[in-house]
Amino acid sequence: MLESKSYCEELESLLIKGFVPAGYKITKNVKLDPVPESFKYKALTFSLNDQHIIYRKGKVTADRPGAFLAIWQRPLPSSTASNKPIPFKHKELDYLFVQVEEHSNAISNSESINNLKSGIFIFPVSLLIKKGIVSSEKSKGKTGFRVFPPWSQDRGVVGTKIFSESGKETQRWQLPYFLRIENGLIDSRQLNKIFDNK
Repeated sequence: MLESKSYCEELESLLIKGFVPAGYKITKNVKLDPVPESFKYKALTFSLNDQHIIYRKGKVTADRPGAFLAIWQRPLPSSTASNKPIPFKHKELDYLFVQVEEHSNAISNSESINNLKSGIFIFPVSLLIKKGIVSSEKSKGKTGFRVFPPWSQDRGVVGTKIFSESGKETQRWQLPYFLRIENGLIDSRQLNKIFDNK
């Protein structure tokens, strides 16, 4: 569990260095998602200003643009449904945070892995409802989807699949919710703009 402690601490550091100075208060501490399968997406939960946030780290796949993440939960033990994963309901979160990093093969030998591009998507639940990602009266929701940061067209030396038109269309609606992370810091004006854009 050393790795899980490490990514918890990384997120806590980002919140303390980037969000707290911008006027946000951590109202519920960072906690590990109890579902074991969520571990590979660094699944965490926490609250800022009493807004419930689900966090995932996007998983880069070698030959496809963007990053994939799973966002689901197990049915309650009392449920008559199977143990099959189900999407989150819109009432169960206020925001979804998805942290992403550039594919490590996209950098040259002269660059350090510490110089990888990094950022975070901050999706309000209203957008997740509109895009059919969480379940609501209008949609059954999804158990996973792909995010496309600004550098998605560069998939590194192993990148073989074309950045499709549908991928570019998805990127267009996602980018207004994207914040760059540089040296553990984020642009507080842009952060406030996204949080005000519920």
